[in-house]
Amino acid sequence: MASRLAPVLLLVLCAIASSATASIVGGRTEIKNVKSNKMVQSLGKFAVEEYDKGVKGGSNAAALVSFSSVISAESQVVAGTKYYLKIAAEDSHHARKLFDAEVVIKPWLKSKQLLSFKPAH
Repeated sequence: MASRLAPVLLLVLCAIASSATASIVGGRTEIKNVKSNKMVQSLGKFAVEEYDKGVKGGSNAAALVSFSSVISAESQVVAGTKYYLKIAAEDSHHARKLFDAEVVIKPWLKSKQLLSFKPAH
């Protein structure tokens, strides 16, 4: 009897171990090594450029920012891939500021869109 339960117990333990380390479906996943990740840094620069385009369309040119780097990032699989970026940038007075940005990429549509760009809390 014990020899027949061993394989079942082994399968249950494997399932528990793998589910403990797996990411949640639809949940956010931290992106490691963002400083050296060229794609993530490119997305950060894109977010700042898109934000600046919106500012230039308005009357507050002093609100323009200059991209420095992405300092942390997470991704989430949605209808495409959504990136949550913490971006370091400089304002027009060369003061370093942090911003939270959300960018979604839909490769099958060749689409990249800035959803949100705001000062970090």
